[in-house]
Amino acid sequence: MSSAWKGADNSRKRKARALPTGSGYCVPLPCDLLASPAWAALSRQGVRLLTALMIEHAEHGGEENGSLKAPYDTLKGVLRRETIKDVIHEAKALGLIDVDFGKRAHGSRRLPSTYRLTWLGTPDGLMATNEWKAIKTEEDARQKIATAKAKLEHERAVKRATRADRAARGNNSQARAA
Repeated sequence: MSSAWKGADNSRKRKARALPTGSGYCVPLPCDLLASPAWAALSRQGVRLLTALMIEHAEHGGEENGSLKAPYDTLKGVLRRETIKDVIHEAKALGLIDVDFGKRAHGSRRLPSTYRLTWLGTPDGLMATNEWKAIKTEEDARQKIATAKAKLEHERAVKRATRADRAARGNNSQARAA
């Protein structure tokens, strides 16, 4: 298919969706989402994360939900690097995003995390799951955030203990060799 045909096809899609011409893709935010306890409990950093993901979604013409990529290097312009993982877990706990965590590696073999905005469908036919609707009160939302943060802190504590154990074993090996 030629690139001219793709452009025409995209123009028809925009017209069918009643999107304005001459502007970028619009990302709908339903009123019930904006008035929900999940949105009310979302931190300022969480709003910044969602904004970055919506921009990514719009830049791909609304065709990449479920495969949105926002690597740390991209997000660090919006969020402090130390808080990115906390904010991702907060938004996931509130049911606003679904995330498939990538693999951390060194060099060119990195698999970034992929994101899905839950109030939107995906190109492969998955309808909007609206997981955020399960949260009925702001107290429930705060509890979900606290649970997610506690789980993340536990994971970090386990990693710290593992690193300390490896360092201790490494020091013992070096002492025996000397």
